[in-house]
Amino acid sequence: MLSKFINACRVASAAIFCTFVIPVPTALAGPAWPASATIPVNLGGNVAGQYTDAAGNVFDGTGYTVVDIDGAFRPDNPAFQSSAGKAKIISEACFGATAGAIFPDLCDLPTSTVSSSLSGSPVSYYFSSLQKSSYPSDSPFSSCRQTDMATNQLALCHYFHGTATAGVIVGQQTSRWEGSTQFFYTGAAPGANVIAIKVGGGAGIDASNTTGWPIDSIVNALWYVNGALLPRPDLGRIVAVNISANGMSAAGDFPCDANSDGARIDAVAAVLRSKGVAVVMAAGNDAVNGTGTWTCGNNVIAVGATGIVNPATPTTDTNISPRVALFAPVGSANRNTYDYVLAPWQGLGSFYVEGTSFAAPQVAAAFAVLHQKFGPNVSVTSLLDLLQRTGTKLTGTRSGQASPNASVLNIRAALNGTP
Repeated sequence: MLSKFINACRVASAAIFCTFVIPVPTALAGPAWPASATIPVNLGGNVAGQYTDAAGNVFDGTGYTVVDIDGAFRPDNPAFQSSAGKAKIISEACFGATAGAIFPDLCDLPTSTVSSSLSGSPVSYYFSSLQKSSYPSDSPFSSCRQTDMATNQLALCHYFHGTATAGVIVGQQTSRWEGSTQFFYTGAAPGANVIAIKVGGGAGIDASNTTGWPIDSIVNALWYVNGALLPRPDLGRIVAVNISANGMSAAGDFPCDANSDGARIDAVAAVLRSKGVAVVMAAGNDAVNGTGTWTCGNNVIAVGATGIVNPATPTTDTNISPRVALFAPVGSANRNTYDYVLAPWQGLGSFYVEGTSFAAPQVAAAFAVLHQKFGPNVSVTSLLDLLQRTGTKLTGTRSGQASPNASVLNIRAALNGTP
């Protein structure tokens, strides 16, 4: 019973809603349903996450790596294990803010206190790169609980979000049944690998808790990618970093203030971009003509969300501004209208997702797929331009608020283009 209940869960904004599934006859569905619930199908691929170019060559991101920075992860979800038994989350780390922070440390395993910080990192922090360091947990200094809406029981904070974003990137083709209808949930680049970096912090229980991602932990994680991960050949060629957050949504299209959170992110994003690594972030879900305080920089690729039934139309909640470079189909998590996609849920199962948090990792995954075809040395700028030129142009009343170059991600079309 519990697994069926979890499989019917979806996320809307910051909350999770769960309903029992009432099977709908396939004859009532739209032409692309139920395949449209599988993320790569909406990007020009098949339910296995494979994209075939005009020459008949098949690509899925094999050989490349994406870093996912999120609250916490469940690498033990079966969706992160290939059919050959290979783990798709190949490395983990945790960054925790020191005492006195708004969102205190939640790194559980033995950690180092790093006081002589990495380049560009202004404060000390807790750090671990041991196996399971990315899992939801308490720390010796802080504990945090929130209500798991699937069970109505208290769960460790940051219990689902990172699993879903990582699954959008590299989730392996996994079957799900609703009545007599079979679905598959698969990542946009299932041949790639993910490095999971946990940055979630917090303390307290339910309404009394303070839960979030400390900006220092995000900046530290980005410098860690630059200084510690990029030089390691055993991790494969890192081509993108996904951060499914945007800070505080803000109307308008203003540059970063000096020394602001967004400026700090943009500074390291510029360094990574110069080394061929795209930093991709969510545009936010407040329906404003703007993005967020963390996505104000020119070196960050901000991503909005569109529907599934109407994949060229921005969703009602997505933020839009000239800074939003690309959009990806996510839908509204509405089972009755078939306007949804699936992603892994915690340690087992799947759920309907909604929001730009799940659009951004599709774009991060696209960089892995495109590098597989065009090689490791093509620049971030060239691939971003390719994705914008080959994507579907936006429609709808809000489309004029986006960049004139913005389009909806289509990986197969990009594979048939030229960077």
